[in-house]
Order: sequence, then C-alpha cells, then structure tokens
Amino acid sequence: MLSDALQSVHEQTVAPTEVVVIDDCSQSPLQLSTEVPTGLPVRFVRHSQNVGPAGSVAHGIREARGEVLSTLNHDDVWEPRFLERLGAALDAHPEASFAFCDHGIMLGDGTHEERLSREQSARFGRLGLRDGLLTGEELYRAALLDKAVAASSFTLVRRWALDLALIEAGRDMWDYCLAIGACRAGLHAVYVSERLGWYRFSATMLSTTWIDPAKQVAMARPQTTALMVMLRTPQFTSVHRTVRRRLMLAVRHMFMAALRTRDARSIGTAAAGILAGARDAKRLVR
Repeated sequence: MLSDALQSVHEQTVAPTEVVVIDDCSQSPLQLSTEVPTGLPVRFVRHSQNVGPAGSVAHGIREARGEVLSTLNHDDVWEPRFLERLGAALDAHPEASFAFCDHGIMLGDGTHEERLSREQSARFGRLGLRDGLLTGEELYRAALLDKAVAASSFTLVRRWALDLALIEAGRDMWDYCLAIGACRAGLHAVYVSERLGWYRFSATMLSTTWIDPAKQVAMARPQTTALMVMLRTPQFTSVHRTVRRRLMLAVRHMFMAALRTRDARSIGTAAAGILAGARDAKRLVR
C-alpha cells in the first residue's frame, strides 16, 4: 500500500519537491521493501523506536524543507491533480492558511466505493459545502464541528499554520488537531469540492481500534485536549456552545467506556486523562 501511495505522488501533474517517508520502527526497514518510482525525490527516515502516528507526522514535518506541506497515510492515494488543484487554490488566496478537498472511499483491495464515498462526504459536511474561501464561523463550523477537513491525507497546509506541539498532543487524533491548529493560525481556508484522493477502508485503519473501550479510555487525554484548546481559543467563540456540549458528552462517554472495560482502574485512568488533557490545553494555548 505504501508503494501505491508513492506511485500516486509520482503521478502528480505538479511534482513535489521532496517526499519524506517516516518509518516508525517497522520490523524490517521500509526502504528495503518499498517500490519507489524512478525520479521521485523520496527520503526515508527510520525511527529506532516506535513513537506513534502523531510523533511520526511531527518528525516528518520537521524533516521537510518546504513552506507548503501535506501528509499522506501509507494506505491512501491522491488523484493526479491533487497538488495542482490545492496548490492553485492557495496561490489564489494567499490569506488562507490551508486548502482541503473532498475525497472518495476505497476498499482494502483498492476498489472505489461510490455509496460509501457519498455517505462519508455527507456525514462530514463536505457534500453541501461550497467551493472557495471559507472564513470565520463558516470555516470553524466546517472544520471543527463537521470535521470536514480530512487533514490526514487531503489537505495542503502552509508551514506557518502548523502547530507541532498540538499535533503531538493529539496522539491518534493528530489529524483533527492539525486542523484545529491551522484554524487557530489563520482566519481563512479554501475548499475544493473535487474528489482528489481516496481514503482506504481496511484492517490497517487507525480508526478500527476505536471500538475497543480500553482504547477509548486511553484517548481521554487527547480528546479532552482538542476540545479544551477550542474552548480556550477566543476566535472560536461562535462555536463554543456546541464544543462545550460535546465536551460534556465526551466525558460521559469516556467514563462509560471505562465501565465497559470491567477494569476497576479504568475509571481512575479516564479521570486522570481528562485532567491531563485540560492541563495540556492550558499549556498549548498559553
């Protein structure tokens, strides 16, 4: 799948200046088992120990030299005009901190799934979202409430809009935290309604582990951090009421997940995670 992802980068109508592949301590070096298209400027960076998705993304951003960056999960692919269309959107709107697009859903074998694609676009508010510059409350509702920004693979961001500390604090929610940070950094973003990439539904998806109550308890800290950062950001005032309600529901859900684990220590773990997340948010917004 990583080879497929790199092939889709190679097929871009506007070629990237560099491609950094973070090998997060795989059993054998990815560089030895990955087919890299000829001429693609790929650089492999291998970790000596596993640091997880958020740490890997932050490391990749630090390694990159460009002023406009994107991230691409190993199991997703871009359409050939992804960089061209989103790059043009940012060129047309220099005031925008990032650009993002619609995307489709593909299955594990790469088959495109039209029904799932439309369902996901509708679920995350992209189906009726207008093309062009989004600003203020319109942007915050799309990016923060509807989660229309699929930041993990289908966003092009200016380096100055990337909050690496927030991304790292987000852990498995790093992509949502990337979007939160980019909205905090700038008042504008650009939406391109074309399907310019494909998100793979497969057993390798990080989100497949979220059904585990123990995982939900473990995510208490980053989830609290993300919501509290939004509540501590004055420019997000227009969505604070909804975010506050979501925080209360999230806390309730965390404790219910702790009960489902049938581990007496889970209640304390959830409470500690919530408190730690609140402290993280205070530090990040200071």
